[in-house]
Amino acid sequence: MWYLISILSGFFFASADALSKKESQRTPAIILAWVREFYALPFLLLLLFFIRIPELQPGFWQAMIICVAIDLITTFLYMRAIQIAPLSLTVPYLGLSPIFLLLIPTIVLGERLTGIGIVGVILVSIGTYTLQIDRVKYGLFEPWLAIFKNRGSLYMFCVAILYSVTATYGKVAIMKSSPLFMTIIYFSLLAIGFTLIVLFTERKQYRTLYEYPVQKLGIGLAMALMAITHFTAIGMIQVAYMISIKRLSLLFAIVYGALLFKETNLKERLLGGLFIIAGAAFIAFA
Repeated sequence: MWYLISILSGFFFASADALSKKESQRTPAIILAWVREFYALPFLLLLLFFIRIPELQPGFWQAMIICVAIDLITTFLYMRAIQIAPLSLTVPYLGLSPIFLLLIPTIVLGERLTGIGIVGVILVSIGTYTLQIDRVKYGLFEPWLAIFKNRGSLYMFCVAILYSVTATYGKVAIMKSSPLFMTIIYFSLLAIGFTLIVLFTERKQYRTLYEYPVQKLGIGLAMALMAITHFTAIGMIQVAYMISIKRLSLLFAIVYGALLFKETNLKERLLGGLFIIAGAAFIAFA
């Protein structure tokens, strides 16, 4: 069951990205980050009528503070990345997060993976190389170095690292409460945080907060469904397992890039995405 829920989470995540990229043509990155959290709230708050409010255990708020503080940064970087670069050249770098999940959940949660994870790391590295293999004409190591030359790719690389931290501490918060309650609190705090940031940094852009409400609600619904499935699945299985399967969103993102935005070099990026997903699967089941 967790496997199917994780795949659905990846699909909703890629859908939110595609809708966000379309909206980014008329909306600044920081406001778009706010949209993804704030417009998800109407759907998430409805859950309060159907769930039991759990007793919060010690450590819940510490984990939440860590997650929210980091996610205020990652959401902005994520929105900026897909705003300035193709989906098929940015989102696949999220496939690198399972590499960092080899270590972080082991330290924080005591989750153990076996040595076969090394094979997964190699496959992920090959996939990362393949994503920009067209640059090999400039040098053998250029496809990897390109991560640091393309700002969109670099931003998403940073997001991949930080996501491995928030995924781990997100599970801590779930263990100290419940998946759906944690989801509601998490998005509420993120919405408050981004609201404060927008109020101080985008005073001349207030109109964009409520323009095109149908499109913004579409982003919010996709994010709400992603969050519900994400935290439900991650509460059922080891973090590395769930995140690795969720990374099927890479393939969904590449398809969206081709269909909606007519992105090019898709064969190389699709092959790279497949390598990354294969590596993530090895890591997940190590």
